[in-house]
Amino acid sequence: MKKNGRKQRSSTEKGKQRRKKEAISGFSTLNQVAGVLRPRQHHSSIPVDEPRRVIEPHPVCQYCGTAIDGIASSLSTPEGGYAHFDCVLAHIRESERLGEGESLSYIGSGAFGVIARDDEGKPSIVRRIQYESPERYKGMKDYVEGLKG
Repeated sequence: MKKNGRKQRSSTEKGKQRRKKEAISGFSTLNQVAGVLRPRQHHSSIPVDEPRRVIEPHPVCQYCGTAIDGIASSLSTPEGGYAHFDCVLAHIRESERLGEGESLSYIGSGAFGVIARDDEGKPSIVRRIQYESPERYKGMKDYVEGLKG
């Protein structure tokens, strides 16, 4: 049946169309359909301190002569300066004669150890080489912790 030149819909078709429109009308994302709230930016009344800038010194390595970028990964030398960890390792390798099957390793607190393996392959410390004095090691540790703020 046509009324005023348009096709007339049955009442069930009209109901389906109306329900379809009401169900999704105005939503553009699945989160909106599911009822998930939009994230809102939080504005706190507590003042935020600016982060402190860490200004790290760049001393010159006593062994290779280049600047030390990370003071935390350097060691103080017995002469009173600083050196790269790798430069200290190379320096100790030259001064200490390692036997066959021995290796050099950092064992902590400014000390290195000559490591040898027994018949079972178990490592043991043959010699301990205290490179950095405990006072200088503690001073450097405190200094680096102080830089962190």
